[in-house]
Amino acid sequence: MTRWRIADGIAWVAAEPGRVALIDTRDPQAQPMLVPTPFAELWQAVADEPRSASELLALATDLVQDEGEALREEFIRSIGGIGLIEVGA
Repeated sequence: MTRWRIADGIAWVAAEPGRVALIDTRDPQAQPMLVPTPFAELWQAVADEPRSASELLALATDLVQDEGEALREEFIRSIGGIGLIEVGA
């Protein structure tokens, strides 16, 4: 089963409820990023423990009801696409 986790080298902190600040320490030129709501809630869930796509869908659906699948897919596409989350072992 595919389980998503925070990639090695990503430093992050929950800046306030619903927001996460992070930086990719693997890139010496990386700039800090803010992860806004509702992505921040998905991020924190993945940070707690690796999550499957179905677990992310359940959480996303709790956050945005009818748009849960779209939220999950956008989170994986955008956050995963730049290497901040990855499939864990």
